Amino acid sequence: MNATACVIVIFMNNQFVRYGGDMAVGAYSIANSLAIMFFMFVIGVNQGMQPIAGYNYGAEKYDRMLRCLGLAIATATGILLVGWAFSMLFPYQIARIFTADPTVFPIIGSQAVITNFFQCIGKVRISIFLSLSRQLLMLLPMAYLFPLYWDLDGVWISMPASDFCAFVITILVMMWYMRKFKKYAR
Repeated sequence: MNATACVIVIFMNNQFVRYGGDMAVGAYSIANSLAIMFFMFVIGVNQGMQPIAGYNYGAEKYDRMLRCLGLAIATATGILLVGWAFSMLFPYQIARIFTADPTVFPIIGSQAVITNFFQCIGKVRISIFLSLSRQLLMLLPMAYLFPLYWDLDGVWISMPASDFCAFVITILVMMWYMRKFKKYAR
């Protein structure tokens, strides 16, 4: 997963250099740094969810497991909504933290929690697929193809587009499993 993230950052930086130059790379670096700061809280939520979800799955207490999952999704989504709102309300002040040059994200939380949830309950292949779907399977091709039609805007559009597609795939997989869990919870 870390290797994939590194490849994606290198690829995205190259796309930003090609279609937007140094200023686009700087803007991406600022946005990525801010996103990582808020995403670290989501990682904490995931780590807190793991033993609770895993224990309740093993004990076949699916109702408790699903409550834990729902709380983790709501918390992660809330954290990233706060981060998004913060970045929308104070973009200039945030950019000033990273640079003095004046020229120079919410469904991901649930996708990350659900991906981690499948890891917690021993569904590692599903977890890996969902984790890779966002960056490797969606972002890489979109970040390559979109700029061919929309130049620099295409590189920027590829990120939320890939997030949305990965979110839809994750929700569909989760809905399929939810039916199984709810059936067992009765």
